This record gives sequence, C-alpha cells and structure tokens, in this order.
Amino acid sequence: MPSRVEVALPLPVDQTFTYALAPDGPRPAPGTRVLVPFHKAKRVGWVVGPGRPGSGKLRLRRISRILEEEPSLPPGLLELARWMAAYYIAPLGLVLRAALPSVLCGTGRGPGTMARTRKVVHIARWLESLAERDDAFARAPRQKAAYEFLERAAGSMALASLLDQGIGRGVVKALEKKGIVEVRDQEVVRDPFASTGPEPPPDLTPNPAQAAALRRLVSALDAPAPRPVLLHGVTASGKTLVYIELLKEVVDARARSAIVLVPEISLTPQTVTRFRAHFGDRVAVLHSGLSDGERYDAWRQLRSGVRRIAIGARSAIFAPVPDLGAIIVDEEHEGSYKQSDAPRYHARDVAIMRARQDGALCLLGSATPSLESWSNQIGGKFELLRLPERATGGSLPPVRVVDLREPPSASASNPSNGGRPARPSTTGRTVLSPELTGAIRLRLERGEQSILLLNRRGYSTFFQCRECGEVPVCAACSVSLTFHRATGRLLCHHCRYEERVPDRCRRCESRALSRRGLGTEQVERVVTESFPRARVARMDVDTTARKWAHSEILGRVGRGEVDILLGTQMIAKGLDYPRVTLVGVVDADVGLHLPDFRASERTFQL
Repeated sequence: MPSRVEVALPLPVDQTFTYALAPDGPRPAPGTRVLVPFHKAKRVGWVVGPGRPGSGKLRLRRISRILEEEPSLPPGLLELARWMAAYYIAPLGLVLRAALPSVLCGTGRGPGTMARTRKVVHIARWLESLAERDDAFARAPRQKAAYEFLERAAGSMALASLLDQGIGRGVVKALEKKGIVEVRDQEVVRDPFASTGPEPPPDLTPNPAQAAALRRLVSALDAPAPRPVLLHGVTASGKTLVYIELLKEVVDARARSAIVLVPEISLTPQTVTRFRAHFGDRVAVLHSGLSDGERYDAWRQLRSGVRRIAIGARSAIFAPVPDLGAIIVDEEHEGSYKQSDAPRYHARDVAIMRARQDGALCLLGSATPSLESWSNQIGGKFELLRLPERATGGSLPPVRVVDLREPPSASASNPSNGGRPARPSTTGRTVLSPELTGAIRLRLERGEQSILLLNRRGYSTFFQCRECGEVPVCAACSVSLTFHRATGRLLCHHCRYEERVPDRCRRCESRALSRRGLGTEQVERVVTESFPRARVARMDVDTTARKWAHSEILGRVGRGEVDILLGTQMIAKGLDYPRVTLVGVVDADVGLHLPDFRASERTFQL
C-alpha cells in the first residue's frame, strides 16, 4: 500500500502535491476529498493517485484529514478531468473544482453536514382500542389531539407543521417519553422545481423523418463505441421529440443514464418542463444559477442513481451519473458552451470525449451546425441525420431585409406606420424601421406577440467626444465601456469594471460628449414610447441577474402577459410560443463587423 499520495488543489498551478499518509491510517482511493496543510492554511484537495517517489531526505507533510469514506469523484470523471487538464492546458485542481458542487470544494465539511434535514414526528406505537387511548391520554387532552393529528396524517408529520397546529413542544416530548411517538431527522431534498409538478405529456407521434432518425439512433446505442451523431434539423423540425424518444430508450428500456445540455440557463426551465412531463422525478437540474444546496442535492441524487437524467448548461457535463448511455447537446453551435474563465473548455467537445470514454452516444442537435461539426461529418468522424421539414408540416416564415440607409423622414408617408415617422435613437438614426413598426402595431391590434432581438445589452455601446474622437475604454481590457442608463454608469462587459459617466473629455476637456450605438435598454425606451399601451419585457444579462428571473419573464410571455419581448441572444434559442407571430432583428448586420473570425458564422446562426 502506498505511504504517500498525489493531491490536486484548486489553485492556478500546473502541478499536484505529494503528501504522506499516516502509517496506520486508511488509504484514500483516487477521487477522495482530503484536507491538507498548504503553506500556513489548510485546503481541500483531491487524491489523484499514488505519490511520486522522492528522496529519502525529503520530509513530507501529512494529510490532515480524509473527508469521506467513498470518493466523491467517480473514476470516469477523474479520467475526464485529466484529459481536460492536458488538452486545455489547465491546472487539474481547477478542473476538478469546476466538476464538483462548491460545497465539496470548500472548508472540509463532511457530506453528512451538507444535507438539509427537518424534524419529523412518527407514531411509534399505534393505539388501536379506546381503552388504550383512555389509559394513555388520561388528563392529557393536548396529547390526545396531537396523536389524532398524526393519525389523520398517516402516522407522520413534520414537527414544524405540528407546532403550527398549536401543539406545543412539551406535548411532543411527553408523547415521546411515553414511547407513543418518536422524532427523527428526515432529509429534505432541495429541488428547484419541487413546487411545479410534472405536466401531462403531450400526445405526439414521430413523423417519418423523426422515426427514421430514431431508428438509427437506437441502433447506434448497441455499438461498443458509437460515433457522435449530428442531427441537422430545420427550425421547428421536432428535434426535442427525437431527444425525448431517444431517452425513453436509454432510461426506460435500458435503465441507463443521460445528460442533456442546453446553451442558456434561460432555456433550462422550459426544457425541464418538457422532459419532466415524460420522466417525472427522474430529472435533475444542474447549472450555476442554483443555490449551493440545490446543486449539491441534485449532484448526490444523480450520483446515487435516484435521478437518471441531468439537464443544465455547460457545467452539467460533469453530472456524476452512473452507467451513462447518451449525451445530448442541444443547439451545439452556440458559443455559450465555451467557458471563458479558468478552467477554459468547450462543453460540446468535452461531451464528445466523455461519451467516448463511457461508451455512450453523443447527439449534437442544431438547425445551423457549427463549421467544426459540419466538417467532422463530411470527414466521417460524425454521422449525419437530417430533419428537413417542420414537424407541423408548415413552411418556414418569410424573411424580409429592410435597408435602414433610407432617411428617417421618408417613413412619414409610409402607411404601415400609420403616417407617423419612425422614432429615432439618441444618435439620430432610426431604431425601428417603418416596416417593423407597422408590423408590431398590427400584432398589437390582433392580440398577438412580437419578439425583438438586438445582441447588445446596455443603452449605448460607447461614449465619444465630438471634438477629438476620444472613447472611454476599460483600463484592463482596452475595450469601449458601455453606457447603462439604469445605473447611470459605464460598464465593461468583459471584466465588469465600471466607472461614472464623465462630464467632459479626458483628453481635450471638451463637454461635447455623445452616446453612440444601440443597446437593449435604448430599444426598450423607443418601444415603450412608440407603443405606450403595450406590455414590454426586456431579457438580457442585466434583467436576469436575479434567481428565477428567466422563468418569471418567460412565464409571463407564455401566459400572454407580455406583448413585446426584446432582448439579446438568450431569447433567440429554442423558445416556442404559439402567440408569437413576428420576430424583428434590430441592426441585424452589426455582428458582422465584430473583430472575431467567427463573426459571420455567429451572425448567421442567430
């Protein structure tokens, strides 16, 4: 047995550290959390293997404490983390930290202290006859009332609920002393969707194209090493139905597990609702928007196999599911699958590697596949399946491109705008074209909904001095600062640096400062002024920072409480609302001019 082990610490260093084990102590397996001394503090780390041999003169520090009997990190995830560390040139400890709930990376609390429990009162001795009751509750009417409450509740009730009924703690203790009841700690699972029961599943039958794709996918499950499959389906072709039917085969027929990745947290509630309608409580949610407790409980239930399907954004790729059968990456082309902070990784590529390591099927779905995936299917690395038609049989909506170079005054005579000129922005240019303004007004008259997309948040994209052309930039990132009207501040969208709005130019001291460019805040102002009676909702990073803000906004849209939804790219992904009959893309070509070699590709994919 090794007397030393290698420990990875969540530090930005490209190495592991060798620690000694107590001679008569247990030998932790790889993946086990340990508490170790590091410099003058103690840190939580993970055993990743036996220690490297060293010089006999070297004095090793000992592990302070082994934090768990069973490794929190399954062997497959440890292997995946090693691959990520090598492929992305990332510290192994940071990769492991990203793969685990934050409560398992902190101060060394044991798993038993992380679960939430509540006191539950159970009937320990049932009193069947009246004589027994009279004897037990002689001169104790409150004890009798408490017993009858428990009896009506099938023998158990939360202590807090019993106290709410006016039963005192002394009464419960007296019953406990008589051996009639016992009070136990019962774990409470923190499920963010517990308050919303699963909806009945819709009665949908796969069309011929969907059925053909499913037959091929099911046959691929039998292969020892399935090739990744690219499912290229036009918008509204029914890719979600294919996903659900595939998971019925994986989870129901084969009793295996699955992971479903979505590109945005905003899509998670809608996706979870659809999957829970078919799979009920076997679905768990994993993403960064959950509380630490919710994420920890979901992680444990997935690890134990109580729940078999993990749904979430990119971090859900680390779900500790046993016997992984399939990974589905919806909207695989989306750039949000790429993690920009350390450790930097692309969840789609990690999904492909994890499926390969576990012998699982990786299904990539998109209406506009990434060039990498398209190239991989051309080269034979991926298999291509197509859904060429809409599931409902309808045609794709018409698309009209409007030239905004026409002077705003020309819209005054446009009948579609009711004879009103299109309202200009703070820069003097038209925000909504006469055609778009008229189309929105028509939808409002019909009681229909509209969506407006502008993939830039804030009010104005930058400030500029009209005298010398100076633009305030971030001191750290050297990019222009965006003006946010709600806070009255200039903000860097890369590092979150912010500063107050200057009252004069820093270079020439001129006060001739002007706001340039459009953001979602400014479009919201223009829309509310143009349509004062319309119910408008904005959805971007600023309005969805609060927990469940995504669900609240989308819920209002689904209930018909919003007439016009405007936002950034998070509203362009997978939303399905039958009342929406108009989508307008404001400044559709702005993304073409970004300093990014993928600019044209990403603009097309919107």
